Amino acid sequence: MLAEDAAQQIIAQNLANASTTGYKEDIPLFQSFQENLVACSDDQGASALGSLGSGSSMSGVFTDLADGPLQQTGNSLDIAMRGDAYFSVQTGNGVMYSRDGALTLNDSGVIVQAASGLPVLDVKGRPITALGKSHQISIDTSGNVIVDGQNDGQIGFYKITGEDNPSKMGGNLISTSDNPVQIDPATSPLPPMISGFLEGSNVNIVKEMVTMIACSRAYEANAKTLQAHDSIQEKAVSEVGKVG
Repeated sequence: MLAEDAAQQIIAQNLANASTTGYKEDIPLFQSFQENLVACSDDQGASALGSLGSGSSMSGVFTDLADGPLQQTGNSLDIAMRGDAYFSVQTGNGVMYSRDGALTLNDSGVIVQAASGLPVLDVKGRPITALGKSHQISIDTSGNVIVDGQNDGQIGFYKITGEDNPSKMGGNLISTSDNPVQIDPATSPLPPMISGFLEGSNVNIVKEMVTMIACSRAYEANAKTLQAHDSIQEKAVSEVGKVG
């Protein structure tokens, strides 16, 4: 029951972020408790009947890093990440990575994430400062920031896979246990991003709803089993022990 309750919370989080830009689905992982050997004893000796499970627990959470659907916006500062590519942002706790490519300029002319206000970093790990909001600014598929036809910096892209042990840190950001490899768009087989688009959440709402119903029914079934055991124990105490 505890495992199903934890899974419900993860599913609820996925559903709440079904429209969050660049959000990656979390999948609960389960493991069974140690099984017990069941045997039968009689005058002929003991014979094994098989094994009996004793329940399960949630062993961890797997994050599905698959691409989400593309959503065209027409905004020249919006970027949709593809494949294993992430861009880096500067936070109060160090450099972190994101796929939320809804970008804008702050009052100082620095390119930041629109939602968090965190500065986007270039290939050398520095914030990118454009000339101002009055200029024509765009970003090409290599991450070059073009201001009035001139290259004014390049967004740094990094390859992050499940092997890098990504951890969600809130605010649609992730961190990794190791320093991810920087992507060179010139040698990459596919462009790491598409300009003028945003990447939608990769959460499948229908699948999440079906999984939520399955978890709810499993929780209820376990609750009824627990009630049945309580009833049996109550009878054992109040009736079996009586002397006729």
